[in-house]
Amino acid sequence: SLDRVAEAAGLTRRTFTRRFQKSIGASFGDWLTSQRIELAQRLLEATEKSMDMIAFEAGFGSATSLRQHFAARLRTSPAQYRREFSRRGDQEERMTYVLSS
Repeated sequence: SLDRVAEAAGLTRRTFTRRFQKSIGASFGDWLTSQRIELAQRLLEATEKSMDMIAFEAGFGSATSLRQHFAARLRTSPAQYRREFSRRGDQEERMTYVLSS
């Protein structure tokens, strides 16, 4: 959680949030979601794991949450993404789905 990360950094939540935003250019929540989406993308490309397992491993609470975040960030579903990129595809084609942040 944000509180645990701030505590581990020896900062208050407010100070950590301010410094993180200034340093990374995104809120901690947005950054964390981006990291989770990127992990899910790699798992979808490289494994045949179920959506539930990928959602769990990537830190989403459920496959539904994974689908919602995928749709919001990448404008596609995890299943469609897997169909398009599970093989070693053209890297330029993949770039259309890479997060901008």
